[in-house]
Amino acid sequence: MKKTLALTLLMLLVIFNLSAVAQDDDDEIEKDKAELTFFGGFGIPSGDLSNWGDSLNPSSGNNIGLEGGFFFTTNITAGFNFTYTSFGIDSNDELVKNLTHRLYSPSLYVKYYLPTESNFVPYLKGVVGLDFARFTTSVPNVNGSRYRQVSYDPALAYGIGIGAFYYTADYSGFFVEANYRISKTEDVKYLDVATFGVNATTIDIHAGFRVLIGSDE
Repeated sequence: MKKTLALTLLMLLVIFNLSAVAQDDDDEIEKDKAELTFFGGFGIPSGDLSNWGDSLNPSSGNNIGLEGGFFFTTNITAGFNFTYTSFGIDSNDELVKNLTHRLYSPSLYVKYYLPTESNFVPYLKGVVGLDFARFTTSVPNVNGSRYRQVSYDPALAYGIGIGAFYYTADYSGFFVEANYRISKTEDVKYLDVATFGVNATTIDIHAGFRVLIGSDE
């Protein structure tokens, strides 16, 4: 986990340094001002998260989100994104068959588009933010335990990803990307009743539509 965090932070630092160095070189080159992205896809629980709870193991689920950022150079953007993921529950227990686990994930991102002469543009991505877990949990009450979807404290999250963008017009196109995300949820709590117990590691696949806004010359 520490190595992954270190690599993520190193990648963000390198990209920001590249942005600072390249800014002067781009003063006379046409570049877009901003990007706006809408996406959907699915999230896959990984590591200890896939075995969370005796009868409450998360299964693959759906996600949706959006992001918006500004171009600092012709190849580098940074901005904000938000992803909502709803996981199923891998259980035969009738009491939880219609329940879900959820993650609400606001993040800052940095993206580096690899230079290319074609309409197909691969890119690298780094994110850091928070994950708000709202997971179905067995909660005791006066009538005995029952399953409820409870909100755990927010946890630091970070990740890396790769993707590819394809221009279908001068200022828009479609993309697909894969991200590996780690949330430090192991010690976060629901009030003083329960501790989450594991780090929430996920593999997220996104596909969607991206619009490029304006240009500088």
